[in-house]
Amino acid sequence: MDVTDALLGEHGVFHLLVEQLDDAVDRCESVAELRAAAEPLSISLLGHHRVEEETLLTPYERETGSIGPLRCLRHEHEQMNQLVRLIARNRDAGEMREQIRALLDIVRRHLAREEQLLFGVARQTLPDGQRQHSGAYWAQSRGVTLPG
Repeated sequence: MDVTDALLGEHGVFHLLVEQLDDAVDRCESVAELRAAAEPLSISLLGHHRVEEETLLTPYERETGSIGPLRCLRHEHEQMNQLVRLIARNRDAGEMREQIRALLDIVRRHLAREEQLLFGVARQTLPDGQRQHSGAYWAQSRGVTLPG
């Protein structure tokens, strides 16, 4: 399996989680409700960033010798991770709601950037064998059995 296809599939889940949280954020009244609504996206993002770094960003960087295009994506990963930590520690519902909205905005922009740019460039740049190897690593790290 091509790792870009695997990660694109994960993005489909993220789009759903983003919309669910966006729908819930205004209905939640307490910090506990907001935290519970944000947890699925937050936890999923942390794992996704790690596996994306290992299976796509680092191999791309090794293949091209360039970090230029990745600098923005990694910065967005850092911003999302920071917001996830702030949301988890926050005790003020209004402030948490603002942080959740900021997280949703960054996630939407980031997903679009990867889907419209990174995955296509990776398909053109990384050899098929590397993308397949990274896809197998992705499957192993996710506990997915690929047809064989």
